[in-house]
Amino acid sequence: MAPPGVRLFNSASRQVEPFVPLVPGQAGIYDCGPTVYDWQTIGNLYRYIVSDVQRRTLEYLGYRVKAVMNITDVGHIVGDVDQGEDRMMLAAKREGRDPETLARKYTEQFMEDRRKLNILEPHVMPKATDHIPEMIALITRLIDKGHAYIAADGVYFDITTFPGYGTRLAGELTQDLVAGARVDVNPNKRNPADFALWRAAKPGDLQVWDSPWGRGNPGWHIECSAMSMKYLGETFDIHSGGEDNLFPHHESEIAQSEAATGKPFVRYWTHVRFLKVDGGAMHKSAGNAYLLQDLEAWGFEPLAFRLLVLNNKYRQPLDFTRAGLASAQNRLDRWRGIVRDAWQATGGTPIDVSPDDSRRTAFVAALTDDLNTPAALAQAEAVLDLAATGDVATKRHALETPFDMDQVLALSLRERASDADLSSEERAALTERDEARKKGDYKRSDELRAELERRYGIRVKDTKDGTRWERVRRKGA
Repeated sequence: MAPPGVRLFNSASRQVEPFVPLVPGQAGIYDCGPTVYDWQTIGNLYRYIVSDVQRRTLEYLGYRVKAVMNITDVGHIVGDVDQGEDRMMLAAKREGRDPETLARKYTEQFMEDRRKLNILEPHVMPKATDHIPEMIALITRLIDKGHAYIAADGVYFDITTFPGYGTRLAGELTQDLVAGARVDVNPNKRNPADFALWRAAKPGDLQVWDSPWGRGNPGWHIECSAMSMKYLGETFDIHSGGEDNLFPHHESEIAQSEAATGKPFVRYWTHVRFLKVDGGAMHKSAGNAYLLQDLEAWGFEPLAFRLLVLNNKYRQPLDFTRAGLASAQNRLDRWRGIVRDAWQATGGTPIDVSPDDSRRTAFVAALTDDLNTPAALAQAEAVLDLAATGDVATKRHALETPFDMDQVLALSLRERASDADLSSEERAALTERDEARKKGDYKRSDELRAELERRYGIRVKDTKDGTRWERVRRKGA
């Protein structure tokens, strides 16, 4: 049975259209990964949360997904142009490290941030420096077909051999924009907008390889074409990235890939809008290029940031504010309290959700409508409100639906519902208190109640249905 239909906004067609994969029931996704020269800001992480929702939605609906995300550890020039210094080299000199050590450090930190945000690991995570032979082979194909030429300072793609360069995703661009605004004048180029496939080594370069055109290093755009086609084929389903990747990066990927293969490169392009801060742009110079660890230092959970992202339509800019993050944290805490109470009231025995459940049907409809996560959240909240006010039978029936939805939302609702969230010391203190109450030692019971809240941030309530507890202070806060 084929999975339910999905509609996605395709940057190539500039409209929402049905997702029809190359192979029925399967989806190949390439996500432009980070350049690992520094910490990834919450603006970068925002985009990967959206990509994660896209993947989780397809898997939730029954698609077999192959997710590939690259790591750019060479080739990304500051300003996204051909002249200038490589971001990795600049950072390596700044920190007094070799580029490989630097890349490993920031890749590990990026992946740790992803784990805190419940972003799934890619099935394949190729590094650019491990795929130099594939890049050289692709450049050779382009030269042999007359789409690229060898110059004194490297190898360039000749944009005049690919009609419509720069307009497939970014729309109609004026000649001045393509030829002059994004690039510096270079006498070695046939056309000002020709882009580098291979750069000849310069004195001081820290990363160089042998090639048929001499020692040097690859251009940024050729890396993604070589790696995506290696793992997903010369034509694949979805390529995702941020709106900053539209031009020149993704337009250049299309040109060089289709010129080399003669085939369509990507069927669906999905792009995420920028994250703003307090209504303005995020910039290091403005002091608002926040990291996930900054949010944690303020006392917020990473998953509160994920919930904030989910409450925004990805094709609209997300305006990040501390007040908005606080609201998301409060909403997450409330949801967790409802789920924990329902779990304790039912003894952790929810009823399996029916595929025909009306809330689940509406949840699926929201997700398949170009990943409308705010509408999907509304369905989860409606079920949780029912669980908060209903009797035990209602709680048992309502509890499983949010758990089912959490396969996409990824807010760890089930994990935080049971005592699996408790440390061994916390669990022992709760058990000791229960035993004290059973023995009628209310003095000791009250002492343990106070200690649980003071030491662990756990508030205990005695109800007619038994003892309930909630975490009123987050671990580490």
